[in-house]
Amino acid sequence: MPFLFLANTFKKDRMDIDSIISSKSFFATKKVGDDLVLVPIKNSVAEMDEMFTLNDVGRFIWENLVPGATIQVLSNAIVNEFDIDSKTAENDLNEFLSQLAVMNND
Repeated sequence: MPFLFLANTFKKDRMDIDSIISSKSFFATKKVGDDLVLVPIKNSVAEMDEMFTLNDVGRFIWENLVPGATIQVLSNAIVNEFDIDSKTAENDLNEFLSQLAVMNND
């Protein structure tokens, strides 16, 4: 299940988790009902044509991307929150982080 509902396709570029965490400041967030919407900020301007809606797992990951977070800690938190196996949680987490890395590099 995709975490972000997007019109464009992502590359498989990777970024380390600390860089992803620090890049959160380049996104504005807005809660719309039960959804969390991310809006990239480029050159101090919100890119309204590039809004991203997170599903429950994506929102959980986004909210837990805090300084000191690790892949293992986040993966374990996903397992506990959504009652899924650790392999699925780690794969989903890595895919989500890859998507964030690509968005940050666009």
